[in-house]
Amino acid sequence: MKVLVVPMVARSRMGGPWSRAQRVARAFRDGGHEVVLAWGDDGNCANPVAPTLEIPVPSPLGLPEAIARHTFPLASRLGLMGRKPVRSFEEVLWLTGALDERYTRAAVDALRAHMRAIRPDFVYSEFNLAAVIAARAECIPCVGSGSQPTTASYASNPRKSAGIRRLLREMGMPAPASSLTVLEGMRRRFIPSCPTLEPRAGERAVYCGFLDEPPTLPPTRRDCVLVYLGAGSVPAGVAVRAGRKIADALRCDVYVAGVSEATQLSGDHEVTCAPRFDVAELLPRARVFVHHGGQNSMMDSLSYEVPQVIVPGRVFERQFNAEAVENARCGLTVLEPKPALIARAARTLVDEPALTSGIRGLREELTSLGGAARIVREVEELVG
Repeated sequence: MKVLVVPMVARSRMGGPWSRAQRVARAFRDGGHEVVLAWGDDGNCANPVAPTLEIPVPSPLGLPEAIARHTFPLASRLGLMGRKPVRSFEEVLWLTGALDERYTRAAVDALRAHMRAIRPDFVYSEFNLAAVIAARAECIPCVGSGSQPTTASYASNPRKSAGIRRLLREMGMPAPASSLTVLEGMRRRFIPSCPTLEPRAGERAVYCGFLDEPPTLPPTRRDCVLVYLGAGSVPAGVAVRAGRKIADALRCDVYVAGVSEATQLSGDHEVTCAPRFDVAELLPRARVFVHHGGQNSMMDSLSYEVPQVIVPGRVFERQFNAEAVENARCGLTVLEPKPALIARAARTLVDEPALTSGIRGLREELTSLGGAARIVREVEELVG
């Protein structure tokens, strides 16, 4: 069976879609299937695990490329992106430029050409709207990733999708009010989560939990804290100051990711800053993981049984994840990105184990759902 895996691409830093697409591609490859990965020159797609085909990358807000390349990285570094509330996934698609009519036409045309050239048996869309439209136009079965907060019933903004509706009507396809309904129309929607966290994931939803088998957890001294507050969510200085406050409050070393490389002393402990760290190395040692509420960060915390302090900012999906984690007794939410509040929440999690008493049970639920291997089995049954 030949599989085309198409991730969401965007000029902003977002590692989640590409990393999940890579995991899905690897699972199909390990299952003996031929895999091709679509990729875009967006700074996120790197080290592909399969042969690639290039697709266009949208320009944020549909702005001219020259302006977008300079404006949005600067806004991200200053934390300006975190000041605008984002209330639905439809607004995310609009902000990244994925709902721009000219872009979508170009992306659909490119994907249809690729599909005609390689003739895949099905398409896997990692939240790539153009891939769903192109697959439908070429009469190729399409499945993909989904989640409760990305459904139209959870939150939508149909005004942002006027260009998509025009394109669909021209192509002789149904043109629902919300572009999110198009994503929900895939043959299967694989939810990398569980019913406890996302009880109303929508139609044709298949929960698969952790995409990868969670690591074994030998006894390890928990002696540090990891902080990652996202790309552009808050100014880098806030993350670093939070790291210093946490080092003082918990009397341990702190690692702050997503900022410029530096090492600072806070009392007798170090605050080490870098653009990236090896999560698999640090999380087994972490007493707490402070993060922005992204899906990957949340799942990594649960995989390593680390209590979470989530600082979701004004982004709908991160707020959803933060509430779900807190309700499941796996962590706490801090609504304002203030270093003192973040440090206080981390201290509270360490001092009150009842607040994180749900971690082990939730990890077991996520592990039981089959991961990426279940996606492969479901698609084999669907296509075969």
